[in-house]
Amino acid sequence: MIPRPIADLICLWRDLALHPREVLLNRNHHQWRAAGFIAIVAALVATGAPGFPARSLSLAFLLAGPSWALDLAGTIAHGLWQSGRIWQGIECQCCGGDPDDGDDNPDPDDPTDGDGLALDIENWLRNQPTPTTNA
Repeated sequence: MIPRPIADLICLWRDLALHPREVLLNRNHHQWRAAGFIAIVAALVATGAPGFPARSLSLAFLLAGPSWALDLAGTIAHGLWQSGRIWQGIECQCCGGDPDDGDDNPDPDDPTDGDGLALDIENWLRNQPTPTTNA
């Protein structure tokens, strides 16, 4: 059985190959974990903590560097997407909706427009017989 963090990394890189635009947009919302890891290791190396020689920082960059680069690319891509410069047809799963913030389906259940779920429920409730209790 594969440990969860390794399985997550495998799925991330698989999804990056299959759906690069969606992965980049979503990485903007899950960023800086790798940068935090690198910063903690750098602080431990700088303070001379036991067990953290200078080569620990190289190992931290080797382990977390690709994820950090992906976070940075996701931040840039999300900013461009949000300004409407790239991928107008793609929806960010974390933000929801298109970047134009236009309402593609305005008030589909407005009871005043003659159809919709709200009007159907209102008509059904009006046509139900009122139960009477015999005391």
